[in-house]
Amino acid sequence: MKTINSILLGVVCLACTPSDSYILQGTVPEDNKVNEVYLLSQEGKGADTLARGEVKADGSFVLKGKAENRLLYFNMGNRGGRIYFFPEVGKYQLEKVGDDYQISAEQEGVQSRLNEHLKEIEKNTKAMFDLQRQMEQTKDEEGMEKLRKENERLWKKGNDLLVNMVGAFKGEDIAATLVRDNMWVLGYDFKLFTRAIEAMGEGTASEARDEVTKKYEEARSKQLTGKAPDFTLPDVNGKKVKLADYKGKYVLLDFWASWCKPCRMKIKELKKEYSRLQELGVEVVAISCDQKKADWLKALEEDQPMWKQLLVDKEINGSDTADDYKVEFLPTLYLISPDGVVLDTNPSIEGIEMQIGR
Repeated sequence: MKTINSILLGVVCLACTPSDSYILQGTVPEDNKVNEVYLLSQEGKGADTLARGEVKADGSFVLKGKAENRLLYFNMGNRGGRIYFFPEVGKYQLEKVGDDYQISAEQEGVQSRLNEHLKEIEKNTKAMFDLQRQMEQTKDEEGMEKLRKENERLWKKGNDLLVNMVGAFKGEDIAATLVRDNMWVLGYDFKLFTRAIEAMGEGTASEARDEVTKKYEEARSKQLTGKAPDFTLPDVNGKKVKLADYKGKYVLLDFWASWCKPCRMKIKELKKEYSRLQELGVEVVAISCDQKKADWLKALEEDQPMWKQLLVDKEINGSDTADDYKVEFLPTLYLISPDGVVLDTNPSIEGIEMQIGR
């Protein structure tokens, strides 16, 4: 009789367990004084609260709700940063990964797939932060150069990891959400944005997909294509120089400013690549966006670039050359063909070699 009662009790318990729900458990950080945790529909203003759970005196909580089967955001106050949660039917646990928090799943699903990518991104991000601290403490130029190269490698790896994560969910709404959430990176790099859009793939219409598509079209409309605008600008001696003077040659046009640290780093990079650029038949022409001529000349004295240096001058050119070239960020570089057509934006030396075919 006891056996029969036990079986019946088990059946009753199973019947009481929702087949369309999730359970998330965990403990908030000790110094995180919050009374509740939340599951939100989005980040920032306008978010809907889809579920909430009480935080007990020992910091533990249990959050229950209906499985949404979409990418949502777990919130425990100002701690933990962005915490993704894709609630499918099952059990989940909040855990600390490095300096961040993630939600682990007891079962295979979207959350476990997503976490594999997030952990790699977290590892790479931590390596970049550690490297930045090293760079702040390094004073010798040789050591700094090695760190710069490693920083560039980690940055490119981070971009690849982001695109790979988006591509792992190609065609799904989660892919569009991941692109939208990383616009702070993608919005500054149209090539990377294009890679992410291709990785996202086509899918059913959604708020995230529509928003991302709109932003991509806006970004594409701002790209300089076709014939490069001509200009007339003064060099360091006041001589007027035109783009037309370089007809029949490849031109690498560099928009920069003395106050822009990445621009100054780019000058050092170009100095190392200059001999190779000359071998390829590429003329480098720099256009400074400095408002004060003295600042421009001081930077040239310090950096000693070997190529033609020009200064934006509205009175001579009749317009702001940077605006004509749709420059939004510095540095911005364009590779221009011998017949004056824009071939590439912010090309690497490898990209230039591919364009020229040598």
